[in-house]
Amino acid sequence: MGEILDSKKKLPGKDGTAKFIIFLIISSILVGIFSLFMAGVASIRNDIAYDNYESVSNIYTPLEQSAPTLNALAEDSDFLFGRDIQIESYTLQKYVENTYLKATSGNVVINADFVKKGLVYQPSYETQFYATYTLVNTLDEPSIISFDFPFPVNTASSEISNAKLIVDGVEVENAKANISYYQEDYYGDYYYEQTDGLRWEGEVPANSEVLVEVSYDTVGLSLFRYEGIENTQGSQDFNFTVTINGTRAYDVNQGLSVDNREFGDKSVTLTWEKPDLYSRPLIDVEVGDKLNPSTQVSRVYLTMMPIYVIFMLIMHYLTKKFGKGVQIFDLFLISVLFVIYFPLVHYLSSFTVDPTIDVFAGLSSVATFSMPLYGAFFVSWALIGGLMYYFLGRTAGFKFATKFGIPTFVLFIGFFPLVVTVPEYSMLLVLIGFTAFTAIIIQLRVKMMDN
Repeated sequence: MGEILDSKKKLPGKDGTAKFIIFLIISSILVGIFSLFMAGVASIRNDIAYDNYESVSNIYTPLEQSAPTLNALAEDSDFLFGRDIQIESYTLQKYVENTYLKATSGNVVINADFVKKGLVYQPSYETQFYATYTLVNTLDEPSIISFDFPFPVNTASSEISNAKLIVDGVEVENAKANISYYQEDYYGDYYYEQTDGLRWEGEVPANSEVLVEVSYDTVGLSLFRYEGIENTQGSQDFNFTVTINGTRAYDVNQGLSVDNREFGDKSVTLTWEKPDLYSRPLIDVEVGDKLNPSTQVSRVYLTMMPIYVIFMLIMHYLTKKFGKGVQIFDLFLISVLFVIYFPLVHYLSSFTVDPTIDVFAGLSSVATFSMPLYGAFFVSWALIGGLMYYFLGRTAGFKFATKFGIPTFVLFIGFFPLVVTVPEYSMLLVLIGFTAFTAIIIQLRVKMMDN
């Protein structure tokens, strides 16, 4: 390898081609080893990101809102005792059996507030929950029931604020209570759990209805799940809206199908409109992550060697055919720049200015800054591509570097590595790139025939 790099000869002729082939084989093996090593580094960073996710979940947790329930009052209920009413248990049970849910309407606003832990943004968010429940009494006498609304089942140690329970426009005071709710286990069986929540004990007028409103604010992580209450007597009108601000990325994991989607600049609104719904409503929405540099760029490392081989073959051919020719050592320097480009993208995409560190502590104008993935690609390409252009211009001529070098740099250290980080469209974009590359080859071939 050292003898090849020390060669002062250009690369025309059989001898130059043989040296180039030997150089390409050796350098490709080294690039392949380096790419696997860096992919391993990215994998370790992914494991660290998972640990950080678990750490963040001690404060921000996936929100799982269980259904409210309609229950019979206990015979020693404070509501009955306060009114000096004595009602037998079978009558209390009759009330709840003839009072049911007519309609549910919900509106949940999720404001993505990504928390950076380590080098990765975790999909945390703030949310405002609001829902109304229309309860109907089919008896010819007032029905006395208990409306129990549990807070999200996994937020016992997390924050709940601005919680309100309003019945027919009147806020219920001292509504906080310990609520029993159904929880489903791994085998699909239900069992009772206890959590904090809101409770209303009161009358639903004969052959009439009441409107119960519930609202609260909290924080969550990654997932919002709502399992509603089912009308035991028939169907209900179910209308629910989930608005995600701060990202357009989301996924509906299971449950009811979405009836309408509206996309904003950095938001998405999902709407479920289910008149006469007989089944138990379920909504399960996952808030999309920000791009994880370790995950995204690790795909680039796995394509590094094949891109390098094609890139060097093209550079060798173009400089030999249209340029002044280059030495093996020149190709070695271009290879070094090529190899540096990938980890430079990797670590630039993780670059963050933290205003809390000592060097910025006295500068109130310094705000948190994080380099976006595509910004990192642009900066890396401009730096490495600029150095390649300058070096190629000095060795093979600036006319050649401008006419042939820049398009090659755009495709092979810009376009092809970048599209690998977009998994949903990577193959389509790769095909577009190869089509553009083929068009360039056709143009070169036509020009050679004309000459």
